[in-house]
Order: sequence, then structure tokens, then C-alpha cells
Amino acid sequence: MKRTFIALQRALLCLLFAAIGASLFAQEARELVTNTFSWTQVINAQTVEVVPRKRSFGFMIQHRFGAVPPDEQWVTSFLGLDLPANIRFGFQYALTDRLQLEIGRGKYGKTYDLSAKTRILRQTVDKGMPISLTGYFNVAAMTDKFPAVGDNRFFGDRVTPFVYRTKHRFSYNTELIVARRFSNVFSAQLAVAAVYRNLVPEGQSNLTMAFPISGRIKVTTKGSILFEYTPVLVGQQVDQLNPVALAYEVATLGHVFQIIVASSPQILEQDLFTTPVTPYDEGYVLLGFNIARTLYVKPKKPRS
Repeated sequence: MKRTFIALQRALLCLLFAAIGASLFAQEARELVTNTFSWTQVINAQTVEVVPRKRSFGFMIQHRFGAVPPDEQWVTSFLGLDLPANIRFGFQYALTDRLQLEIGRGKYGKTYDLSAKTRILRQTVDKGMPISLTGYFNVAAMTDKFPAVGDNRFFGDRVTPFVYRTKHRFSYNTELIVARRFSNVFSAQLAVAAVYRNLVPEGQSNLTMAFPISGRIKVTTKGSILFEYTPVLVGQQVDQLNPVALAYEVATLGHVFQIIVASSPQILEQDLFTTPVTPYDEGYVLLGFNIARTLYVKPKKPRS
């Protein structure tokens, strides 16, 4: 399984480098479509966007409250705000207009993550390039204490006694994201995500393949409705529901604020795609919000 994931990563990297070279040559003089999405993430899913200006910064807060059923607990738990919540902070930096780096820290597992995201193809106004294509890679490390294990626990061979190792803290996510801005009102995208976890419960797959489908519908100059649905087609647990989320977004120059209704408290894709969601088919949902701020740095003036 790990060899399959490594081979998939290599294939994606080869495609990235080939496409970057082709796009730089083909799009040099064309007018590019901008603002396919307002931010680097739709709700949970990555978008084709990066921090838009070289040497600029991005900061975000992602928060998910506890899930509540469709009964009086909506009131007694104050819409889930009284329940255990999950939160992640992210810091982004644009190395170029096409490449950003990010470091994040999430409450779940006390996880730190590092990622790189690069634009490969850009949709053009003249329809010479009908889509945008972006590549994304993330590595996450859980720093919380491992839970205790008994003497009756073994590795997958059922012979070697199980002991935790440093590599068991790591998980990886590689994505290719395709998007198109169809009009000033509607944008949509599809991603292929390959998640690999070094440690999984017995009977589960190390490799998970998910296909996030998401979009944006602008309803006012600054307001939009966002949606996400993520079929998990490889590594899905038995009877696991697919993650889904809706949000209302208000976006201004440099600021994005989203109010979210979602099916999972998980934020990082390695957890979102591999952890059972709340049973939203029974009416369980949770609220949350995302806040993003972009700090633009003026381009350096050319030396005279």
C-alpha cells in the first residue's frame, strides 16, 4: 500500500513539473481569470487559490463546535457551543504569485502540519485555457501522547507485539484540484485527494482516496453560498457517511468570514476523510466558522 502511495506521489509530481513548464510558456501574455474562489479553502476543501501576491501573508482560524441532535439539546448546549470543539490556526506565506507555504496547528491530536501549494494552470479570459489546476501536498504530525496499549495488541502480522514508533505520528495528503469560474456568479471544482496514514486501526486501510466536489454561488457583491461533498471511494469504513458542508461567506479585500453547517468537527483532510462523520442522516449537525485575513506586501520597486 505504501509503495502504491509513493508511486502515486511521483506520478503527480511529474505531472506538476510538466504542467508548470507548459503553463508558464502558454499563459505568459494572456489575461487570467481571478477570484475563482475568495480564499485558499472552500470550507474544508482546498481551492485552486493561493495567497495572491508574492511575499504576502495569510492567517486563518478554523473553528468547529460540537455536534447536536435535532431536539432540545440545540437549546441546552447553546447550539453546540457548550460542547467540546475543534480549532486550527494556519499561517501562510507566498514565495511567488504561484507558490505558497503554510504551517498549521490543530487541537485534534495536538497536530502540526506543513503544506505547499502551487498553481499549475490558470484559466484565461479568452478561453484558451478553460480551467485552473493546482497541486497541494501536506504532511501532519500528531504530538499528543499515544494511548496506552495492552500486552495483547500486535502488528498486522499478529505475531510482533505492538509498540508505538515515531513514524506512527505522521500522515500525508496529496491533491490535484481542477476548477472553473463559469460566470461572475458560479464557480465549481473537483479534487483528487490521496491520504496516507502510517498508523491505522486494525482492519482499516493506510491509503484513503477522496474526491471533494465543491462550489460557490455568489448571491450579493460580497456574499456567497458555498457547498462541499466528498465521496470517499477507497479506504472508506463500513457504513461511513461522506463528509458534507454548507456555508455562507462574506468576503472583502483581505478578509473572509464564513458561517458553517457541517457533518464533522474535523478540519485537516487527513482526519476529515478518514474519521466517521456525525450521523447527519439522523439530523445531527454542527456549527462552525472560518476567518481568514490576507496581509498584502507591496511589490519591491525596481532599482533605477
